[in-house]
Amino acid sequence: MCKMPSGKVGFSKAMSNKWIRLDKAHEGGPRVFKTVETIEDTVRDKLQLVQKGLSAKLKDKEKNELKKRKLLSEVTVKSYRITKGSSFSTTITKQETELTPEMIASGSWKEKKFKPYNFEAMGVAPDCGHLHPLMKLSDLLCGHILGKIISHMLG
Repeated sequence: MCKMPSGKVGFSKAMSNKWIRLDKAHEGGPRVFKTVETIEDTVRDKLQLVQKGLSAKLKDKEKNELKKRKLLSEVTVKSYRITKGSSFSTTITKQETELTPEMIASGSWKEKKFKPYNFEAMGVAPDCGHLHPLMKLSDLLCGHILGKIISHMLG
């Protein structure tokens, strides 16, 4: 009955759409009978819409049904348009980060390009903090005791 690989799927869809009926009580074994004269295949129409590039006309429910049957897969394609900007150049010039006294003295700062400052940057976290007085005492005592042990061992 279902000799083709997709025959089982097609047969079950035709049964659910009531295009055919299966008569198991027929003499000589089960038989399949046609119940409608013409078949209106909506899945084929939907796939042809997608092929023509009109997938926006399909409802989400219809798209999900086609995806579930692995007849449709959505792929996102990203494209970028690249154009020359206002500061386009064929040569690479290093922008300066700091204004030095030498630049001011020679006047070379007038021709140089400077990087813009980022005032929103978080910066480096400063190393700060002090030892608790008891921790200072603990470190001091450990150092003295360790020194005594070493001097006693050596000498």
